[in-house]
Amino acid sequence: MKTKQIWIIHIVTLIAFPLWIAVDPSVESIMQRLDFSDAMGNTDWFRFGAFSITSVVAAVTLIALFARMLGRSKNALDSSKNALGSRSIRQLFVLVGVIAIWCSVGRYHQSIAWQGKRIRFASRVDQLEAIASTFRDDWPTTDGQRNAVGPFMAYPFGRPTTLVLLEAPRIESRLVYISAIERCANGAIKLQLTGTDGGDWAEWHPPNSRPSSFIGGLSDPHELETATSIGRGWFLVRYRAEQPIV
Repeated sequence: MKTKQIWIIHIVTLIAFPLWIAVDPSVESIMQRLDFSDAMGNTDWFRFGAFSITSVVAAVTLIALFARMLGRSKNALDSSKNALGSRSIRQLFVLVGVIAIWCSVGRYHQSIAWQGKRIRFASRVDQLEAIASTFRDDWPTTDGQRNAVGPFMAYPFGRPTTLVLLEAPRIESRLVYISAIERCANGAIKLQLTGTDGGDWAEWHPPNSRPSSFIGGLSDPHELETATSIGRGWFLVRYRAEQPIV
């Protein structure tokens, strides 16, 4: 295979891989599982296979480019081949730059995935708003049922701040569900997300209010990790995992 063709394959892989991380939430879960057996047991075969093939192609093409560059460098040792030597040096700088990009993707893959998720949820604000508006001015005080979410259980008893949804509603066609709803003293509505593209929170906050750490109605602490606006008073929020208070 010609060097130009190898470069094309590698550059396409370099561009496609971070885009895939941003678009497909399953890729992030694969990258977070460093243990091979765990990844195999919890990830579908198609995505895991595609991830493995992409990684192998990137590694093999990069090694091939290095090997060809070293081969040309040996020829450039002859002082009469200064042009070839200069070309090898340029290729070395390019390869170092490519490696730096791969290192950046590996280091900041969570940020790439987070920005992709932010874009996806920005397009779902209407669906989130349809659910939150049901409770914004009419927060229930007991167990009950609403058309937007189905039956729920309210905690703690007496003055509930958490609704545990018994039939988690789905957001759009992607497998994203709302498993619980929290209401803060300032009127903010927090929707706990589960499913393939879940694991975080979508929160509506009134003016001059932003996401912050809180303790839920089930005495479960949530320490704020990051939050980003997705428009119309809504935020996509991630909390660090904490153990319930005993």
